[in-house]
Amino acid sequence: MAATFQHKQYSPGEVIFRKGETGTFLYLVERGSVIIWVGDEADKKIIGEVETGGLFGEMAILDRQPRMANASAAGETQLLEMPASVLRQAINRADPLVVQLINVLINNLRRSAKDSEPQV
Repeated sequence: MAATFQHKQYSPGEVIFRKGETGTFLYLVERGSVIIWVGDEADKKIIGEVETGGLFGEMAILDRQPRMANASAAGETQLLEMPASVLRQAINRADPLVVQLINVLINNLRRSAKDSEPQV
């Protein structure tokens, strides 16, 4: 599976993906860190940080829904990018109970995030 990953460098502040985009990659932080945020670039609300060794970007791949937030490099960052198809193949081989549990968790997370969004 390691051959399916591609190394990619990001500069500080460089956007990795934006809210609303299709999930095409799962990311592993090889070096550096990534902030997950909502809002616009002038008024970011940071909702999480993924440090070296952490994964992110999985939800949009697993449930085929648009990205819930933005992600950008906190500093000089190197990521390993895995195509969505590779993760989906692995999930398709998993126990159906595990797949159902993953779907329930993702649905709960999306619902919780939607409920906490400011109303305009």
